[in-house]
Amino acid sequence: MAKETLKIRERKEFRFPAGYGDNRIVILVRDPWWIFAYWEIRKDKEEDVVRRIESSGDNVTKSVLRVYDVTDVNFNGRNARSFFDIDLKGLANNWYINVGTPDRSWVVDVGIVSQKGNFYLLARSNVVKTPRFGISDQLDAEWMMPEEEYWKMFGLSGGFGVGKGSLEVREMIKKRLEEQISSGGISSAASFYRKPAERKFWLVANCELIVYGQTEPDAKLTVQGKSVVLRPDGTFSLRFALPDGKQTIPIEATSKDGVDRRSITPTVTRKTE
Repeated sequence: MAKETLKIRERKEFRFPAGYGDNRIVILVRDPWWIFAYWEIRKDKEEDVVRRIESSGDNVTKSVLRVYDVTDVNFNGRNARSFFDIDLKGLANNWYINVGTPDRSWVVDVGIVSQKGNFYLLARSNVVKTPRFGISDQLDAEWMMPEEEYWKMFGLSGGFGVGKGSLEVREMIKKRLEEQISSGGISSAASFYRKPAERKFWLVANCELIVYGQTEPDAKLTVQGKSVVLRPDGTFSLRFALPDGKQTIPIEATSKDGVDRRSITPTVTRKTE
């Protein structure tokens, strides 16, 4: 039997290249207060900028990241709302940047500052927007949700999940809500937030409105002009966002044959100080 010689291809270790020959900077959002930047600048690009600086009778002083706030601005390099510089040292090619303000749009340039204070661009990043911290302030005064849908969503979210099982917490809060409704009170639900470690003291408050009532089980009911499905006993309850200002909530019931009609219009005013 002839012996076969097996040739094993030598496996070479894969390594990412030190660079890709690009001239670019990319930024990513980490959280409401921080963004992350990484960049690559070709040597020939940097040398060309240095030559331009020196040929103008100026000198190079430092490399920087210039961070622009471009919220609601069609940025052209000169019309940012504000900016600040971060001095670069050594061979850095990435940086975590504390922008310090949630819910803003940002662009970052990497470039060179001359002795005369002129800024020479090497590369410009994409635009990113840091998210809000906490609940959105965009509230629709006409927004409403049936109680059944609210508790279904609450259950799917796992409840508040603080110290108790989600079912136990859900039943506890629902019981409290029902007690407030049966006594004629209007309940506002608490909102829970996870605060960042660097925030030492904070306070957030918001309001919701619960509208509830009853009519004939076979009647047609509208609230703010939107059809509402009644429970088998003719009861209904709805949750509304409650921003500052005056909220009018017209409620109208029409009998099944369309002959009888009744309407009630609660008016609620909220003022936050």
